[in-house]
Amino acid sequence: MAVVSVQQVSKVYGHRFSLVNALNNISFDIEPWEFVGIMGPSGAGKTTLLNMIATIDRPTHGQVLIKDQVVSRMREAKLANFRRQDLGFIFQDFNLLDSLTVRENMLLPLALDKLSVPVIEKRLDKVSRVLGISSLLDRYPDEVSIGQRQRVACGRAMITNPTLLLADEPTGSLDSKSATELLQYLTVINRQEKTTILLVTHDAFTASYCRRILFIKDGQLFSEIVRNGDRQQFFNQIIDMQATIGGGGRFNAVTPNR
Repeated sequence: MAVVSVQQVSKVYGHRFSLVNALNNISFDIEPWEFVGIMGPSGAGKTTLLNMIATIDRPTHGQVLIKDQVVSRMREAKLANFRRQDLGFIFQDFNLLDSLTVRENMLLPLALDKLSVPVIEKRLDKVSRVLGISSLLDRYPDEVSIGQRQRVACGRAMITNPTLLLADEPTGSLDSKSATELLQYLTVINRQEKTTILLVTHDAFTASYCRRILFIKDGQLFSEIVRNGDRQQFFNQIIDMQATIGGGGRFNAVTPNR
């Protein structure tokens, strides 16, 4: 059973005389434990598609299923619980609360779950060890580096054991060293914790950590590539596809050896 099934999804904005087709009849599945990226030129519909899957927005036509549930038709009360229990979100700007410690920020998603203290502590210990932030738990966000803040945000997304981890340009605010560290941690989460990840990015280096890339152009699914060789080879394939759809070329790309 697919974790995500996007079925003939279209999204239209505007009024009768000024309609904009942000997405046009897109269909694909994401299988359990996949690490999938979405790429495309600016304005292609990447974020709109992510919002459909994240239940932040609803399609004009078609439907989105997560774990065989039609989330695009769920009522808001049920949807709120579904988001909290089954979806994890990593944002480019972290969205951490400065008045709370790292520990408190990470535990926020569990506040309504009425879990026992031993269960909470076990989850916190596991996630913080995987992400290498166990020593930071009693610090505040402004006392840690930008890369560490993003790992804290990642830990907050993982603490609920989500069915699907959604990341929107997660390396956009990071320097190359911090970005590499975060992507390596996401790879560990995907492989060792069996977490299904969907990542939106415009950056070929970031995308090269995925196992499959869906390319969107003008609101439509343009192509996809699957990683069969090493990451350098996959990076080159991504650059070539970006050039094909007008999103960049090999000579203005950043080398992945960083």
